[in-house]
Amino acid sequence: MSAALPDSDQCAAPVTHIPGVGPGTALRLARLGIHTVRDLVRHFPLRYEETADALSREQQDGHSTAVQGTVCGPVSVRFSGRRCTVSVPLRIGTANVKALFFNQPYLRHQLLPDVSLRVRGKWNRVSGAFVVSAHEILRPGVAAAGLEPVYPLTDGLSSQALRRYIAFALRACGPGVHDGLPAELRTRFRLTGKAAALLAMHEPADPEALRQARRRIIFEEFLAFQLRLQNFRRRRGGWSQTALDGHVLAQGAQEFVERLPFALTPGQEAALAESLRDVAGAEPMHRMIQGDVGSGKTAVAFALCAALARIGWQSALMAPTGILATQHHQEAVRLLAPYGVRIGALTGDQPQQERDRVLQALRTGDIDLLIGTHALVSADVVFHRLRLVVVDEQHRFGVSTRRLLRGKGEWSDVLQLSATPIPRSLALTIYGDVEMSTMRDLPPGRTPVRTILVRKSEAGRVVRMLRRELAKGRQAFIVAPRIGDGEDDGGEMTGAVALHAQMQEELAGWQVALVHGAMASAERDAAMADFVAGRAGALVATSIVEVGVSVPNASVMVVHDAHRFGLATLHQLRGRVGRGAHASLCVLVGDPATRAARQRLQAMLETSDGFVLAEQDLLLRGPGEVMGSRQSGLPQFRVGDAVADLRVMTVARDIAAELLTNPDFWLLPAYEELRRAALAEDDDAFADS
Repeated sequence: MSAALPDSDQCAAPVTHIPGVGPGTALRLARLGIHTVRDLVRHFPLRYEETADALSREQQDGHSTAVQGTVCGPVSVRFSGRRCTVSVPLRIGTANVKALFFNQPYLRHQLLPDVSLRVRGKWNRVSGAFVVSAHEILRPGVAAAGLEPVYPLTDGLSSQALRRYIAFALRACGPGVHDGLPAELRTRFRLTGKAAALLAMHEPADPEALRQARRRIIFEEFLAFQLRLQNFRRRRGGWSQTALDGHVLAQGAQEFVERLPFALTPGQEAALAESLRDVAGAEPMHRMIQGDVGSGKTAVAFALCAALARIGWQSALMAPTGILATQHHQEAVRLLAPYGVRIGALTGDQPQQERDRVLQALRTGDIDLLIGTHALVSADVVFHRLRLVVVDEQHRFGVSTRRLLRGKGEWSDVLQLSATPIPRSLALTIYGDVEMSTMRDLPPGRTPVRTILVRKSEAGRVVRMLRRELAKGRQAFIVAPRIGDGEDDGGEMTGAVALHAQMQEELAGWQVALVHGAMASAERDAAMADFVAGRAGALVATSIVEVGVSVPNASVMVVHDAHRFGLATLHQLRGRVGRGAHASLCVLVGDPATRAARQRLQAMLETSDGFVLAEQDLLLRGPGEVMGSRQSGLPQFRVGDAVADLRVMTVARDIAAELLTNPDFWLLPAYEELRRAALAEDDDAFADS
């Protein structure tokens, strides 16, 4: 233990107290949410890879793998423009392999004959080379065989350095870490101690030690989540609001529905009836409507807003992006304004004079429905008589943002909309504090989307398809799995920036827009606006466009490296087309190498039912594959996965219910840490402490 760390609280010391961590490294660690020694201990691996000392047949079939090898010859460096390829002869077991490193010319001075190293990457069957994505030079006598943790990283921070800092942090505060689980629970469920679990998470002795460590950490974070969830619902049961005349409310909604240019589906009618019943009651509503892409969730929300406006109450609708908020506003003007509903809009880039006018009308009650982005939670947004808060794509907003908006009214009703279908068994466990309405049917007139799979070698065929559709006056989405050009994986993965440049050449004559998360918001919104307005014929993007964007003229969705996306994201992307009267096509481009990837793409070819795909996703995602991954729309945890670890979540739900009704839980010191989780008001309740 370094004397530089204060004796009072070694875990709370800043990372700069760790040898080798200066101000620059501290800034890089901060980008990962690491500020203290304790944060390093809780920075868990994304996954684990077993390091082998020989290449098996499976490892030679395109699977990511980690192996130990020894340099057995001279290194060669080949430059091509601004890129370079470093070729290193490695002896892995009894085989001689050519390992390829990209854009690291300095390695020729480090990888000398007889140097041992651990490499992670993929065997490229075409070139016969091992394409390296990460490596670590081993000290003499260090064995690489075993489970290798793979951590989230950031630019300028190597895995070797991070592992060195974490190892120091474990020795500094790991042994004395406070165990937040009472001995009674640890004994009852045969859970390992906190200190041992933390050590095994970072330095697993074997697969069984890792399994027990994960089991302990997951149970603890799931229990904290369930305690907060269930205690919030218990406390909410004591809230009350003004009860409304249910008959008058339903009549107002029905009058609005009768004016719509389309008939509601049975699913929409059921969801509306359930929501009206909740809104009329004295207990504030907390309901989620989940429906497949295009199922008409917004129409149900508008009917509620219309009914409340008729009797003098205000509503707010919050969307995750300015483009989506604008589309909601346009649709509200089309459908609600003729009914007499006064509509306002509020976004972050609004001119101040217009914003002041909207805020004044809101305070005096001259706006019935305010639509906007997170700008709705600003302190100067004051409602006259807010009753209903509608949150579209609710998973895109944090707990605190939703709470701030809900707090704009005395006890506002909350309606959450989600286009990410969740299996019922999972929904009952994860959203135990929310009533669920499920809409499975689609409104008539939705154009079926045909889905095809195309190999990457047939890219020319895809371009010809795009040109044919653009020539008809249609538009197209073109999605890539990442922003950059994929040099760290040997150029195997398509990047949006490079793809945009390519499409500008291939689709010459049409404007091709580009959207990704690293762009400035104003630039991104301008590109999206060009596409929505039809000025751009094609939009190259990352999966940032998976939710909410409605462009009826778009008839083609091309997803490059489709095997790298989850089923939920692929289905959301497919839902961006087929919204107009034109026949639509979803083209999945990829060469799936694993059985799970092939099954995902086959499921996309066989069905367009989001609920069927959600169930299929649940079946396909095994604990080994999902470790470190997250399903859109579900709560996020440090280690646990709400899909793969559903059985643990179910047990945690039952134990939380048991504890909250046990007087000892509220009195004994052994439960102090769990009590804090139950009483927490924000996302910190989900953090492992």
